[in-house]
Amino acid sequence: MIKKIISGYYSRMLLLCIAIVCTVTITLFILCNSLIEQRQRAEYLKSYDIELNNLASILSSKEDALANTLTPVFSSTSRYQTLCRLYKDRNLSVSSVSYSIIQMMREICQYDSHCRGILLRTGNGRLFQYSPVYDTLVSIPLTLTTGFTFTPYQLQVLSDAQLEALSPEYEKPSDHVYGLCSTLFDYQGTSMLPLGQLIVLYTTSEFANSVASAYLAEDALFTITDKDQNILYSSDGNYESLEHRILPNLSEGLTVSGSQNLDGTKHFYASVWNVEYDYQTSYQIPASGVAQSSSRFILAALASLICFASILLYVVTLQRSDRKIKTIQTGMGRVGQNNLDYRLPVPKSNDEFTQIILSFNRMCDELQQNVEKAYLYEISQKKAELYAMQTSINPHFLYNTLEQIRVQIMQRRYGDASQMILLLSKMYRNQTRRNLYVSIGEELNLCENLINLYMYRFGNFEYEFVIDHSIKIYGIPKNTLHPLIENYFTHGLVPERDDNLLTVSVHAVWEGEQEWLEFSIDDNGASISEEDLAVLEEKLSQPVLDRKEDNGFALSNVNARLKLVFGEASRIYPSRGTDGCGFRVRFRIPPVLPENLQ
Repeated sequence: MIKKIISGYYSRMLLLCIAIVCTVTITLFILCNSLIEQRQRAEYLKSYDIELNNLASILSSKEDALANTLTPVFSSTSRYQTLCRLYKDRNLSVSSVSYSIIQMMREICQYDSHCRGILLRTGNGRLFQYSPVYDTLVSIPLTLTTGFTFTPYQLQVLSDAQLEALSPEYEKPSDHVYGLCSTLFDYQGTSMLPLGQLIVLYTTSEFANSVASAYLAEDALFTITDKDQNILYSSDGNYESLEHRILPNLSEGLTVSGSQNLDGTKHFYASVWNVEYDYQTSYQIPASGVAQSSSRFILAALASLICFASILLYVVTLQRSDRKIKTIQTGMGRVGQNNLDYRLPVPKSNDEFTQIILSFNRMCDELQQNVEKAYLYEISQKKAELYAMQTSINPHFLYNTLEQIRVQIMQRRYGDASQMILLLSKMYRNQTRRNLYVSIGEELNLCENLINLYMYRFGNFEYEFVIDHSIKIYGIPKNTLHPLIENYFTHGLVPERDDNLLTVSVHAVWEGEQEWLEFSIDDNGASISEEDLAVLEEKLSQPVLDRKEDNGFALSNVNARLKLVFGEASRIYPSRGTDGCGFRVRFRIPPVLPENLQ
């Protein structure tokens, strides 16, 4: 079975078509399945993306509103100066300034219901904590090596762990908090002097409430981290480790989403980077939560059915056609063994194979009657016509040349007449060769001998051959260009002019995928009228051997020989020259070597 598939051309083509159908079907199934999966995932994760943006906007709004939150600090000059004294004077007791500062802290905490306290860190190494629950301001020891650097005049976010590292006596105001840190400064002359930091503490319950109100899956994990991977918020309550979390490294201004295997389970994730405040909001959720659509199973069944039906149709078609092909091959083998009496049995079905069998039988009938007679007759007839037309040129050319030699002798130019006889002998020595075809280079050499003969009669003309050397090797019927050049000296050359010019050019041209050698014989001599050109075209269309007159015989002879050898596409096209002056003859032949034309 495999041998049948790979041995026949059309069986391979049919198999290729089946393979293309199956490939296209599978490709479309994969594409549609992917699109359905992407749509389901997008629909499923839409609520998570919205919540991701909500969490990011909560933190951003806190940072944007920090300036308004700290309005009580700057609303009263006296209270602000009192706060600055607390930051500057290391020996100043809290009790001496507590009333004014506590009132200020209370107003700050009342601005936002999620505010759970304030930390005051001075530049001289002191730390104070305000608790809105007890409405007290107490001094607590400051841990100097916290692994966190406070940058003056830059809004910073402190995680729960970083806040706990500030002091061993720090009292956490809620289960999990984060701090927004701003710089307290005073003026020293015309410059600002940073005194320390004021850290507003917020509970993370606002994030947790937002996640709970979105009614998302319980196994979804939302995380907010700063640029140093400190956890600001974690929906699972784990603020100590980033293990088992998908936190891609983001460049500024990017949003990343995708899927990743985590602990052997595929998870979907998305992460957004806040460029302004340098924090990253992310979520991850197991991919098993996305429901499988029935459309995907229907598409899989349909794709399998199409592929199976295509293969089954191919096998049935191959078996039926193989039996009929073997029958035809058997008949052709018998006819190939000279059994021309054999005929194929005609089947009852009326398909393409039946038509082939009928045509084969008719061919055998005709072949048996005409095979030898038609072939031998056609070959002998073409050789006879070609040789007769070629030899018909020789007497005509000889008459014209002898007339020119006679004129030279009468004018007592014996040296020129002798040279003309030498050139004529060279030409006729070549004519005695019985070969019907020569190379283009040999034909041009014969033409140059002819032109040199006419040089002795007309000295007022020039000629040029324009041809690439690589083209000269191809074949052409002998004496094809010779009559066309002689036609110029007979009808085109103007004796009264000194600028007569004859140009013979050959160049390769392409027509579709077929290469041709295009010949052009141009002169600037006497032109031809439109009426005479129409008459010449009519003569070229007539059989040359049936012509009763000599006028135009040379062109007709060349035209008939070209069509006989190369076909109708190689006929001669006469026309007026450039700008309506002179005369032009064009024809084209295929590039064939002389030995292949014999």
